[in-house]
Amino acid sequence: MAKLSHLEKEYIKANYKNKSIDELTKKLEKDRELIEEYINNLQNSQKTSTKNNKKEKSNKENSGNILSKLFSKKDNEEPIFKRYEVKPYHLSKIDAIFAAIAFLFTFFLYLFTLTPSLSAGDNGELTTAAYFLGVGHAPGYPFYTLMSKLFTYIPFGNIAWRTNLFSGTCAAIAMIFFYLIMVKVLGQNRVERGFSPIVQIPALFASIAFAISDNMWAQATMAEVYSLNILQIASMLLILVYWFENVWKHAYDEVPYYGNKYLMAFGFLYGVALANHHVTLPFAFAPLLFIAIVLFLVHKDRYINHIETSFISIFVFLVLLFIGGFGYYRFIMNYEAYLYFPPGVASNDSIFSIIFKPFADMNIMSDIFTALANGSYLRPDMIQNLKVPFYPTLYKGMFLVFWPLFLVVVWCLVYRYFLCKIDKFNNDNDFITGISISYYKMLLMLAVGVMIYAYMPIRARALPPLNWGQLNEPSGWENLSYLFSMIHRKQYGSSGNDIAAAFILHPEQVSALINIFKTQLTVLGLLFLIPGLFQIFKKNKFIGIFSVFGLLSFAVSLMAYTNPPPSVRTLSFVEVFFLPATLYMLVIIGFGFQWYMEYFNTNIKNVLKPAKEESADTKLKPYHAVSLIAIFAIMIPIFVMNLSRNNNSKDYSNHDYSYNMMNSLPDNAIFATEGGDNQVFGLVYYTMVERRRPDLKIYDQKGNVFERIYGNLMKTDGRWLGDISDAVDKDFIESGRPYYMAWRRDGLYRLGDYYFKAYGLVFKVQPIKYALVDELEFFKVLTVNDYKDIAKEHLKRDYENEKLAADLNALLDEGLISVARKNIYDGNEEITFVKMYELPFPEFKTEEDYWNSYTMQGTAEEISHYDFLTREIFVSSYSLAKIDLYNRRIKTYQKLLGFMGNGDIAKNGITREEANQKIAEFQDLKKQEEERMLTIGFDMSNVYFAVGNQAIMDGNYERAALMFEELIKLEKLIYPAYFNLAASYEYLARSKDTPYDKEAEYLNKAKETLSRAERTFHRGKDMGDAAREQNQTYQQIKQFMARIDAQLKTTRQQADNLKSQAMKEDTFESYSSYANYIYQNRQDIEETLWAKLEAKKRARSKEHLIGVNKDISILYANLGDTASSISILNDTLKMPDLTRDERRGLEFDLANIYLNNKMYDEAVSTYSKYTNDLTQDGAFALYAIGHIYIEQNKVVEALNIYNDFKRIMSPLAATNDVIANLDKDVESRRLQIMQYLASMNNVQ
Repeated sequence: MAKLSHLEKEYIKANYKNKSIDELTKKLEKDRELIEEYINNLQNSQKTSTKNNKKEKSNKENSGNILSKLFSKKDNEEPIFKRYEVKPYHLSKIDAIFAAIAFLFTFFLYLFTLTPSLSAGDNGELTTAAYFLGVGHAPGYPFYTLMSKLFTYIPFGNIAWRTNLFSGTCAAIAMIFFYLIMVKVLGQNRVERGFSPIVQIPALFASIAFAISDNMWAQATMAEVYSLNILQIASMLLILVYWFENVWKHAYDEVPYYGNKYLMAFGFLYGVALANHHVTLPFAFAPLLFIAIVLFLVHKDRYINHIETSFISIFVFLVLLFIGGFGYYRFIMNYEAYLYFPPGVASNDSIFSIIFKPFADMNIMSDIFTALANGSYLRPDMIQNLKVPFYPTLYKGMFLVFWPLFLVVVWCLVYRYFLCKIDKFNNDNDFITGISISYYKMLLMLAVGVMIYAYMPIRARALPPLNWGQLNEPSGWENLSYLFSMIHRKQYGSSGNDIAAAFILHPEQVSALINIFKTQLTVLGLLFLIPGLFQIFKKNKFIGIFSVFGLLSFAVSLMAYTNPPPSVRTLSFVEVFFLPATLYMLVIIGFGFQWYMEYFNTNIKNVLKPAKEESADTKLKPYHAVSLIAIFAIMIPIFVMNLSRNNNSKDYSNHDYSYNMMNSLPDNAIFATEGGDNQVFGLVYYTMVERRRPDLKIYDQKGNVFERIYGNLMKTDGRWLGDISDAVDKDFIESGRPYYMAWRRDGLYRLGDYYFKAYGLVFKVQPIKYALVDELEFFKVLTVNDYKDIAKEHLKRDYENEKLAADLNALLDEGLISVARKNIYDGNEEITFVKMYELPFPEFKTEEDYWNSYTMQGTAEEISHYDFLTREIFVSSYSLAKIDLYNRRIKTYQKLLGFMGNGDIAKNGITREEANQKIAEFQDLKKQEEERMLTIGFDMSNVYFAVGNQAIMDGNYERAALMFEELIKLEKLIYPAYFNLAASYEYLARSKDTPYDKEAEYLNKAKETLSRAERTFHRGKDMGDAAREQNQTYQQIKQFMARIDAQLKTTRQQADNLKSQAMKEDTFESYSSYANYIYQNRQDIEETLWAKLEAKKRARSKEHLIGVNKDISILYANLGDTASSISILNDTLKMPDLTRDERRGLEFDLANIYLNNKMYDEAVSTYSKYTNDLTQDGAFALYAIGHIYIEQNKVVEALNIYNDFKRIMSPLAATNDVIANLDKDVESRRLQIMQYLASMNNVQ
């Protein structure tokens, strides 16, 4: 049956009371039944309307409806779409010319400042992924990879330069789109088309200002994803401008117009942009709200009967969006990031069982909603206890498939059975349905755009050289899980804290956010911001609200979510994310340019001639020159300043860094990297793309880019990852090939008798015997015991005599040392240096030769032109390591002076004067390197920390305090900075050079510093009082503050008076009393140690000597002098006539020191003497040995010890509370170890 048109319905509505149905049927030529049905509906509608009018009138008489009052149209008031009518600006040929100018200027600017080779950061990896059509680091950047691949076909320039050029080209094209955006919004309601100086010129200036802004310029000169991202965002905004104009153009249509073709294009581009970078996510807030508000305001006077319905609809939509987003956040960020896959999981289940199994098992549903409520509910230690097999896979199916469908169904039900009931529309013009369909179409096109992510698993199966995440390995449903893990960057963890804590901006972050915008165009550029705000709200309120909300919503939400500490290093990483916010800011600044031109033009015209009725300027006039000169005068300094920061045309720093790493390696070497971007990605590019050094075998610790030697980390339980890495590294070391590392690997001692030897930028893993030759190069003569100490320091354990003799005999055979006889066991036998072993490169004779070859020789001014990440390379890889080298050299020569005694020892080949001269030389070099760090350092937190610590060691406490104050401002290494700053003030207060009346001032500064640390702790740690009291950091703050309070109560002057009295009496009792007083009332460990040592000299009995030696050992341990602490106890154990209890007490003290300093072999040897004692001491000895074995990852040995404990000590638990408590803990540990061993057996 045919339907009535809108006009036919209006005709019937106007005439059905005056004309019969037959007349209407004849007039409209429609079926009689159709007309009768519509008339009946009209009559029923009128009855309902009459009731509603009466009710509405009653409500108005009482209080009225806020929404109705706010949005209802007053009598004789025009509809909104008439009051705020938008007259679009139509582009013309002149705009094509200006857009071309914007493009050409920015393209050649970027071309001349382009990085000629590889830049720091992700550039090497992204370039390699583009060249091979591989898969880059999470989230993979598939769209960038595909687009930049096209530029690798350019027939000139190296590959890195070509991909750098791609970024510059994207940025230049983005300036075309940005110019078109600006000219459209600046020209709205002004001119229809053609040239107007106050339209085209401000638009051109805005696009150029955006092009020369600091972050935009920097990203345009290197291979990164952000230039392409800005191009995508600019294109979306241009589509949004066209949509906005067309919605207003169709405001008079008989049916609502939604601009679906524009919205679908916007949705598709947004999906494609998400396949480039996640920073596009917060960009959506402003456009989505803008679309909803514009459609609502345009249509509310004609197609929306009840305002409440629209607001309820929006509210329901937002609630569903929040529920969906919250659940998705909980699942992706808090659960799946901890997930690993036991064998067989996620590959055998069908998709139907995965999706619908949760509904058949209420236990799963219960766990799912519990996990939603508490993000900490699911953790690795709970995975074994889940209620059903394959639970992780079912959980993924629940969210990845069911959750979005569930939300859509809920929305449809709410609309069908709630919204339609409270507001019955004309079905042809149903606004809620129309806008919902528009959003669904947009979402559909977004999904189509996001499908570009399918590139990653497809290309992964082609096994390109760069295949991050190895998406080719999983199959079936598990493959989708791997893909989602990549897209959500779960290997990097979540940003910030949990939801409640993360979405709070601290004042320092707000300040950092302001500084990010200030650095883009300097303070000069921001001069246009305030007049821009005035102009944009005066000329175009819709664009003004959209721009301001877009700027704030993007910047604030992104800063709150990433929640970065306001340190220079961290902010340098995140500031590029705010480029879209900078785009919004430049829209406002563009209106500021327009305001300046109008202001100057109006005032100058009034001076030149009387004011007349103004006509639109369509030509450049002489008075325009003044405004142009004013804008130029502000823009040129900005250009010059940002040029100095972003002219990378001679930046070969990262190229040199990567080359020098490879040049540090001999032929056929194995090279392990830690996984840092600047290490790994440069090597990826030069070894894969440029095919340099094919003889090298390179791998990274995480196995993301080079060969995955540790297996699939996603399927590996972290509990045995250390064992795997140890076994693999040991195989490489023992392969016979030279083995090098980019960092000093933790736990090298576990792999055998090896140590690290620095060669330029890398470290070689060498047999421990060569450490002796390195030391002999300086000392010329050492004893066998000296070698044992050297080996013990590197290996963190005793070195057996058999190995020692084998090493010395091997060095003798190589002709590197000389001794009196072979098969040496006498610890006092002297070893003489003969020659240095052969270094990897003959031209380098010493370690310093390597450093001098690879240290960047440029001036501080030249270095400052390099980008931040590159400067960080040189600070971390050169300066900090060189300072460590200088400190080792100073320590070496100081040790050499100690060997000399009172005179020169000729056989060491150096005089006392020469040794002191060397110490002074290295002190000067160290200071020069510190100043260099302070000049060019990028990650200033590490710089301030290193320089401050060095100042403390040098006794320069004022300089140390200055460094730690600067470090605290960066809010990084925050608690060490607070502690060291307080310690610096405490040292100043204790210094003999500090007058007595200044002591309290320094101590109060220390106390205030610790109070700041406590306030920081309370702000950053969400925990109860009981948990806070148990927190180690909090305990350190309170203990330190108690020590400062003690010193404030008992002044240094009082302590000095007591010291004088003790020295005057000169007895064991007087010094002991002074030591106890100083320790209890001032907690001055150094002074207490001095007093105890003096008391020891005056001890008159064995008991006195044992007691004071125990105290001295503890004091040495508190000061970090482990060797002296151990030595004093060993000397005490050599005393004759010790009782068993005395010896046991001393040996337990010694074993505890061994344990606290991770000298596990010595600790086990000492504790083992008492494991058969049926006493509390025996129980603790067994317990401690089990703990040591767990620390050493010797779980089987630990289980055996705990079984012995249960067998020997459990019967005693009933009569001894201490043993009973240990017994409970041992039983718990036994069960954990047995579960762990069982899980390993299952996996194997």
